[in-house]
Amino acid sequence: MQQSNGRPATDQASVGRLQKSLHGSCFGVLAVVAGSLQGCSLDIPRHSVGNWQAQENYLEQYKVSPPGSHQGPILNSCTDIGLDPSLLCTGHGRCKDWFDPLPLDSKRPAPLGPSFCECDRDWTGPECDIQRKSQFTAFVLSMFFGMFGADMFYLGWFGLGVAKLCTLGGLGVWWIFDVARIGSSPVSTVDSFRVAADVEHWAFVLCFLSFTAVLAFGLSIWSINREQVKKAREILILRAESQVSAVSYGSMMSSWGQQPLMKQP
Repeated sequence: MQQSNGRPATDQASVGRLQKSLHGSCFGVLAVVAGSLQGCSLDIPRHSVGNWQAQENYLEQYKVSPPGSHQGPILNSCTDIGLDPSLLCTGHGRCKDWFDPLPLDSKRPAPLGPSFCECDRDWTGPECDIQRKSQFTAFVLSMFFGMFGADMFYLGWFGLGVAKLCTLGGLGVWWIFDVARIGSSPVSTVDSFRVAADVEHWAFVLCFLSFTAVLAFGLSIWSINREQVKKAREILILRAESQVSAVSYGSMMSSWGQQPLMKQP
């Protein structure tokens, strides 16, 4: 029994079974490969406590005991009403309410909320007891010694500092990029705290323009000097070649003059 296209029905059935077997084999191979990949495991890890609960409690991690306080460990010094104002925020900041004050003509009751320390420019931390690193110092180090990674070492990024030192500031590109990045805005240190914003924007613009101008002037002087040395070397080579040609021509003429003249018949 044949179909209209002339192929036996048994051949088509065998081809169909062959295709199904090939598909099944490919699927099995892919499943074996996927299961053997590194990191794949059928044993799904489980935990009885949430990850956020396994971390150290914020109140326990940052609790403080201000000197002169009659309470035990508290969230911050702003919660101690009887504490001397000079001891609030370790003397490097001021207390600020979480909620903004309501307008004077507002009839709603003021929301009750916690107060936190608003630190001075050079200090940070929940109690303003961590001194920030200076943006000015990092900017100066980046301009004069940034090619050797001094700015990265100052900020605590020792790995980046070594990489910058080994590549000489990324052949200058990384160096100039960090000069603009550090001077334009307070960058983060390895402790996730930003540096103190002690560089005015106009001062950064003036210093960066002067820095790039001096750098461009130095590169132009180096390029001009290189071209002069190249041209001087070419002139010396031409003079040496001309002297060699003159000596060879003179010796040839002298040899011709020493030859006896042939008598005319």
